[in-house]
Amino acid sequence: MKVRNIALTAVLFIGLSNMVGVAMAQTKVFVINEQRIRAETKLGKEMDSKLNEVAEKGVDQLGLKTLQTEIDTEAAALKPQTQSLSKEAIAANPTLKARVEGLNKKASELMQKRNALNQGLEKSDNGLNAAFMQVMAPAVESVAKEAGADIVVSFSSTWYTKGSTDLSAKVIARLDATVPTLAALQAALPPPPAQPTAPKAAPGGGQ
Repeated sequence: MKVRNIALTAVLFIGLSNMVGVAMAQTKVFVINEQRIRAETKLGKEMDSKLNEVAEKGVDQLGLKTLQTEIDTEAAALKPQTQSLSKEAIAANPTLKARVEGLNKKASELMQKRNALNQGLEKSDNGLNAAFMQVMAPAVESVAKEAGADIVVSFSSTWYTKGSTDLSAKVIARLDATVPTLAALQAALPPPPAQPTAPKAAPGGGQ
């Protein structure tokens, strides 16, 4: 009796395993490459162009090119005078010491300004990426439905998928057709939540 039950259990287990195998085989898994989509879409290219424009404007406004040139020129002029001297010897020469300190001050200023510019650019890039993801989601959903996909996974977070199809090109085409510009992106995003209005003061300053 026990042998018969064991055999029956084995048969049921094999049957269930086959059913799971068939179900997995029938599942249509697709992948997308978000980095490629961002880089190759019209919208993504305009976003990158905008960031480059902001970066160049920031470099000009902060005077980074001029400051870098001044540092390079002064460093080249000081090198023959300081390369064979110790810190103590430089400190003992007031003129040379002042020039070295001025050079270090300019170098510190350049680093601070570059860091500030990079932080601003990173903040802008993060904001654009967040907005890009909002409009990419419906594009991926539309393409996935057309392809009959059951699952769409990210290329960057997936190590291996056997026989999967990359939908990135179709998502790029979809975004190019629906949200091709930054202006279209702004129009596609939901409006920001309304700010609460301050209560009006009572006439005459009363309570």
